[in-house]
Amino acid sequence: MEKRKWKRLLIPVDSSDSEEEQREKKRFRGSGDEEKKAKKRKKRPRSPEEHPAAGKEKKKSRGEAKTPSPFDINNYRLLKKLGEGTFGKVMLASYVTKNQLVAIKIMSKDGEQDDFKYTRREASVLQLAWRCPFLCKAMATFQTQSLIVLVMEYMSGGTLQDLLNTRGRLNRDQLLFYSSELVVGLQFLHSNGIIHRDLKPENILLDEEGHLKISDFGLACTSVFGRKTVWGYYGTPGYIAPEVLSDEQYNKGADWWSFGVILYEMATGYMPFPPMGTIEEQVEMILDTKPKYPESLPPDLRHLLKKLMKKKPERRLGVNGRIRDHPFFASVNWVEVERRRLVPPVRPTTVS
Repeated sequence: MEKRKWKRLLIPVDSSDSEEEQREKKRFRGSGDEEKKAKKRKKRPRSPEEHPAAGKEKKKSRGEAKTPSPFDINNYRLLKKLGEGTFGKVMLASYVTKNQLVAIKIMSKDGEQDDFKYTRREASVLQLAWRCPFLCKAMATFQTQSLIVLVMEYMSGGTLQDLLNTRGRLNRDQLLFYSSELVVGLQFLHSNGIIHRDLKPENILLDEEGHLKISDFGLACTSVFGRKTVWGYYGTPGYIAPEVLSDEQYNKGADWWSFGVILYEMATGYMPFPPMGTIEEQVEMILDTKPKYPESLPPDLRHLLKKLMKKKPERRLGVNGRIRDHPFFASVNWVEVERRRLVPPVRPTTVS
């Protein structure tokens, strides 16, 4: 990819957001408004009582308060490796002047040409994420001579997979909380023409309070509106929809299948199609067999899972029908969910 295209993308995140989001960005980037006020004060004539030395001291203090740019890799202190993203490693880092923890995805420019395309997509989705509280947000995106860097908010509560490993299956209140926040996040992506294509518990992060956020948009596909479909084998075995495995065209229905698998896993403690045997045998099992729904599951939850895991995507809930109207979600106040006002049922242990 030509460098000039990257320069058009790798700029500060868009500022046309809510007041709360703008305040959060400003807190990270530094107080630019204060610098403007300081310049105005500098132009104003000093009173006769002011001592010249005092002015020099003030000028010095203003210089010391200047915040280093968040678009410079040297202003971050790398602490440890958090994991591997789709196209690069993810590091825990500290933004030096504010001692603020962030997650940094670092990708070498020596990668394949397609890697640049996917990273460019991920950067654009991360910037769009400021409009939804259930998506992982970009704090800054920039490049060096050899690296492409995505600076993201750090989610200290770990992943949904960590929670499932600790607790096993979840109770009804927990299921409603996590699934409803996930529904809002997914619907936001789809309404903006974005298919995630790799939805799984490892890519669902928890903040310190216990709210979830969808992350890792490295395989996301953009500009998929209406009846438009895409093609390509992407995702993680066990969560990939049948139409993707069959090498067919697909749309947002593939994400709703993955959502169904995650909901099944949260409700039972295991996957509907657990990885076993060869890849070919697992694909055959997903295409030709139906999941077993334990009788211990409530009827409305069993019905929801069956609707989400229809083999034919056009019959799948989320594509066909309003998922928020399903009886399983009857007690959910969607306005409160969208405003992030529900109290998380589990406060995660902070990941150090």
